[in-house]
Amino acid sequence: MTGTELLIIFGILIAALCFTLVVIKGRLQGMRHEAKRADLIRHLLEKAQEQNEIFDLNAEERPNSKGMAGTLTKILPAMLELEILSYVSRELEGSSVEVYFRALLPEGPAFFKFRAIVQQVRGSYEKSVMLLTMPKDIDAGQKRHFIRVKPPKDLVRVIGVWELDLNKPMPRSTAEIGKPLLHYKTGMEGEPVQVADISATGMALRFPAESVDVKPVDLDKGSQLLCLLIYQVSKEERMVTFWCTCDVLNTRMQKEPSPAMILGTEFSNWAVLEQGKSDINWFHSTPKSGVSPITQWMMQIDIQQRKLTG
Repeated sequence: MTGTELLIIFGILIAALCFTLVVIKGRLQGMRHEAKRADLIRHLLEKAQEQNEIFDLNAEERPNSKGMAGTLTKILPAMLELEILSYVSRELEGSSVEVYFRALLPEGPAFFKFRAIVQQVRGSYEKSVMLLTMPKDIDAGQKRHFIRVKPPKDLVRVIGVWELDLNKPMPRSTAEIGKPLLHYKTGMEGEPVQVADISATGMALRFPAESVDVKPVDLDKGSQLLCLLIYQVSKEERMVTFWCTCDVLNTRMQKEPSPAMILGTEFSNWAVLEQGKSDINWFHSTPKSGVSPITQWMMQIDIQQRKLTG
């Protein structure tokens, strides 16, 4: 073998070695990128889990399974466990779902979405457990559109409305709250106030009026109300005592089916009273985040109403 041939062979070996090193380096970089991406995905999911955010799920292949919602209970190495706030059929196993969620990051709230495969469903009447594959990618998602429903009248047991004095601090106890401006409770004659509709970010109150020219409550845009709702959330008749302060967004007079004033409001602060307690521990609410107990209640009502109409 001549020296020239040896040089050619040596050159080929060097080229092969360089190619191998480039491939190995590329694979290592890819593995590092995948590891970083996996860490970022886990971090976002952990944030949402810590903040008890609602995960919205949409199974496009099965029209009857759209609009599911739940919370993330476990982050496993290869799967996610979610508690769904409704009954879910095992027929969904093997289906692809699109999942939307929100996480509050240092720079502000952010919305994300990902696709996953339903691995397992353990259903019960009111809640179900669903196992999803761990997402490999997460994309920036759109802001969740909160559903707005008209709650069945028999679920709203008590409504109280007070005008809020902006010169005084918010009440920290029910003992500090006087007689309401208007109130309603199940069984009373007449309906001086009703919930026309409600969402996770606010509600519309309906005040009957003898004439559309007469306003039963004189409130302008920017005014504030203190409201009480006691509502039923389950067939076991568990009651929730929900206090909130509301900003008035708009008012309109309604002629049909009977004269009434509809007052559109947005939640600004909220609290759920523990049974037998009088202390009010307020939480701030924003249009971006909504109010979690109302969100869950709305999801349950929406699911029941769609079952009745579907």
